[in-house]
Amino acid sequence: MLTRGITGLSANKNIVIGVTGGVATGKSTVVQLLRKDFKYLTSADEKAHQIVKPGKPAYKKIVKAFGREILAKDGTLDRKLLAKCIFASPAKRKRLQNITHPEIISEMKRDIARFKKRSTIVLFEAPLLFEAKMEKLADIIIVVASSVKNQLKRFAKKGHTKADTLRRIKSQIPLKTKIKKADMVIYNDGSLKELKNSVKNLAVILKEL
Repeated sequence: MLTRGITGLSANKNIVIGVTGGVATGKSTVVQLLRKDFKYLTSADEKAHQIVKPGKPAYKKIVKAFGREILAKDGTLDRKLLAKCIFASPAKRKRLQNITHPEIISEMKRDIARFKKRSTIVLFEAPLLFEAKMEKLADIIIVVASSVKNQLKRFAKKGHTKADTLRRIKSQIPLKTKIKKADMVIYNDGSLKELKNSVKNLAVILKEL
């Protein structure tokens, strides 16, 4: 684990911690482990699922932009079809992000404001934290990183091809750039036990802050 000098934090204020990383680097696992110590967490992925439910404004905009062919038989968004569509076209991916990102960020801001009244430490998870320009929401940014080899291996277990994984990796800001922007970095290239130990150490540092 890498930590850099964290300055400008006051003991009298809430600390908002943003967790991000690359494709299949282990972000969700790290967040679930952190949740044992810090239960007030909001997730961009969870919000992304909520705002695209049938009848929601974002759902209507997406159907209008991409057509009903990206819908499943029950009328919900077929996320696999939509992913196949947007990762084949940077322009379409940008169009989708223009629809979803503002609503996701708005919902997360509400959660963070609410959680600040209950806890001194609030976490949020956002795979596209830097891409969506969400840095201002966080006092501390944690990046979960791993090698491309391990990213490919983990994503393959979810049924994705090497070409699909590489497309997704290339669609994001390079991991090395995210690492440079981070306050803390957790390297996830070892065993689950090693990752748990890293997160345990991280939790101790965060509590001391």
